[in-house]
Amino acid sequence: MAEEVLRLEGIRKSYNVGTPVESEVLHGIDLVLQVGEFCALMGPSGCGKTTLLNVMGLLDRPSAGKLFIKGAETSGLGDRGLTALRGHSIGFVFQYHHLLPAFTAVENVMMPMLVDRGRPDAAMRRRANELLESMALTPWRDNLAINMSGGQQQRVAVARALAMDPSLLLADEPTGNLDTKAAQGVFDMMREVNRRHGTTVLVVTHNHALAAQCGRIVELVDGRIVSDRHLPAAAQAAVEHTEETSQRR
Repeated sequence: MAEEVLRLEGIRKSYNVGTPVESEVLHGIDLVLQVGEFCALMGPSGCGKTTLLNVMGLLDRPSAGKLFIKGAETSGLGDRGLTALRGHSIGFVFQYHHLLPAFTAVENVMMPMLVDRGRPDAAMRRRANELLESMALTPWRDNLAINMSGGQQQRVAVARALAMDPSLLLADEPTGNLDTKAAQGVFDMMREVNRRHGTTVLVVTHNHALAAQCGRIVELVDGRIVSDRHLPAAAQAAVEHTEETSQRR
C-alpha cells in the first residue's frame, strides 16, 4: 500500500464566522496525496484553490474536518506545533518568489535552515549549494537575488522550498509571472525533484499545458472537488516527449 503524505477528511473553511456575512469557501473537501505523486490543482479564479492550499500547508486552520500529515492528525496541535511540523514537512513556492533582494541566492536558500537552527554553519551552505546546483544555478549562487532574472529567482525559490527536505511541496501558480520558456524550466525542475527524491508535489496552475504533464489533475469549482483524475502513463509520456521535442527546436 502506498504511503500517504496528506489526507483531508471533510475539510471546510468559513470566514467571518458568527457574523451576518459568514461565508463558507471550502465545502467538505476529501483528498489524499500519496508519496511521490505530482498533482495539479486547477479551477477558476475565486474557487478556493489558494484557501485550500493554505489549509494543506498549515498556514490556516480549517473550520471543520480533519487534516493528516504523514499519518499524524493536526487539529490538536498548537501554533508552535503547527509551525514545527510545517517547517520540517512542507515546502512552499508562491507565484512571486519572495526572495530577500539584498541577499545572494545561496543566502536565500539557507534561510529556512537558519530559522530552524539559529545560526549559519558549513552544512547549511553545503546543502544550499547542492540545491542550487540541482537547479542549474551554480554560476549565479553568489549573485544578489535582485540581479537575477525572473526564471532564475523562481528556481532559487524552489531550492529554498526544498532546503529542509520536505515530504510535500506546495506551489501556488509558481510560473504565473514567467514567460513560456521560463515557466517550463521551473516546472521541469520541480518534476525532476519529484522523480529523483520522491517528493510529493501539488501545484496550483491555470496552465493546461503544464497540468497535462502531471500525473494527476484535481479540479476545484466553488469550493468543491468536481474532478479527480490520473493521467495515463502513456499519455503523460507523450506530452512530455512533445514538450522535450519543442524545446530542442
